[in-house]
Amino acid sequence: MSMENRQEKENFLPHLYELLRIKIAVQYVQGEMRKLFPELREEVLWRSMDKQIEDWHQKLGVRIFWNAVHSISMGFRLKSLVPWITSLNMKWEEKEMPIKDLWFGGQFGPIKEMNCSQSAPNVRDKIFQEENREILDNSKKILKEKGEETAPRDFLPIFVVKKKEKFTVIDGNRRLLQAIVDKKKNILAVIGELVAEPPLFEHWVPTSLLVDLVFWHKRQMEFGKDTTETTVRMIAELIRNSSAGRKEFNERAVHQDDETHLKLAEFVNRILAV
Repeated sequence: MSMENRQEKENFLPHLYELLRIKIAVQYVQGEMRKLFPELREEVLWRSMDKQIEDWHQKLGVRIFWNAVHSISMGFRLKSLVPWITSLNMKWEEKEMPIKDLWFGGQFGPIKEMNCSQSAPNVRDKIFQEENREILDNSKKILKEKGEETAPRDFLPIFVVKKKEKFTVIDGNRRLLQAIVDKKKNILAVIGELVAEPPLFEHWVPTSLLVDLVFWHKRQMEFGKDTTETTVRMIAELIRNSSAGRKEFNERAVHQDDETHLKLAEFVNRILAV
């Protein structure tokens, strides 16, 4: 099925089919696959694997594609990336980013040891000071070991989001540290920037999240615990700004032959209609 025909059949908003958003997600999955299968090293194998992942959105459709990416990022790494990648109010681009403009996404390893801020320039200045020679040498050793744990993946871009005027790394902190140790000035990055409010708007709400909420609501009802009001409000807020989320809730999370599901859906849609 062609991309155009599949898009017409699935009937989601056009930005969920944008090739750059899909490319960002594909590159993330390609990197994670290398970490999940560290003993697979043959280049020809990874060329084949990468090509198959690149084709997921065409062969499976964006509905399964975005759910699959979420299952990997959240299931293995507890990172909820998909809503941000797919938000209509987030503008994305891929480019070489000056390291001096970046911030690490957290305190770890040498950053914690040197007790410095998470700004990349500050880390760069500190780690090359003579008093931190041991930290630098140890970092080089650990980075080398980490880099050799899997098939090569450092060519993939890091994942950056602009937060409060700071370009913060969401995924790829090790690669940023490696670039600093290697004395590079730039690093390839995909950069997300908020262009309108709210930050999450017309984004993909993972279908599995909605299915879980509907499932656990029914289980609680069977145990004599009525969580309807809480569940209804939670689902309504999750899908209020997402037409794809409303579609997935009504068409896939709710079973049309289940009275408890239908009653829950009635309450949710009543709130959304106000």
